[in-house]
Amino acid sequence: MPKSFPRVLWLAVAVALAAPSGFGQSPASSQQPQTQQHQNTQPDQPVSLAEAARQARADKQPVLKSAKILDDDNFPRAHAATGQKAPQVTASANGKTFQLSDFRGRVVLLDFWASWCGPCRNALPKLKQLQAVYGSDQFTVMSISADDDQQTWRTFVSSHQMTWLQQFDGNGSIRHSFSVNSFPTYILVGRDGTILNRYVGEDYLESVLDRIGPEVKKALQ
Repeated sequence: MPKSFPRVLWLAVAVALAAPSGFGQSPASSQQPQTQQHQNTQPDQPVSLAEAARQARADKQPVLKSAKILDDDNFPRAHAATGQKAPQVTASANGKTFQLSDFRGRVVLLDFWASWCGPCRNALPKLKQLQAVYGSDQFTVMSISADDDQQTWRTFVSSHQMTWLQQFDGNGSIRHSFSVNSFPTYILVGRDGTILNRYVGEDYLESVLDRIGPEVKKALQ
């Protein structure tokens, strides 16, 4: 050490050389890294609802479902639709019981009705006329009642002289087999047992005779 250099200055130089690299910087420069670090730790800005929905769809994992094999037993089919064979029906008249298949070779009109159904009651006179006009060994009307009480049904049929084939369907099994959900519903069955047409509900512009009669006549030819 030169004798002319003060001992105190040499000590200050030694301390400066041993200090960290940031030692001796100005306050502004020493605060800059801290400010930058603080900015890097700021929470993310809120995203829009659309962006959140897109992110949710992207994160959602697809749900795998087992494939259902369709064969002749479980393949979905229209139930008692036009062009298909009509399900079996049993009805009675004059103390005798008949099945729909007994009338193969005839045209049959299935009349789904109920004594509490206003439109059914309104259609009854024209239904009688339809039976009278076309009723023969070639055409048959078969009425299936949705009444809840069997005695009420019997009394109504007798008092209104419904002498054609009648069937009480209190449990709804016949209606279910023909997919009938409203009254009246008329289903016209051809000579070979195939359903030709379905007439659902009341038509205020045409009576049963005018509405169904022409197709009955066509089916009989």
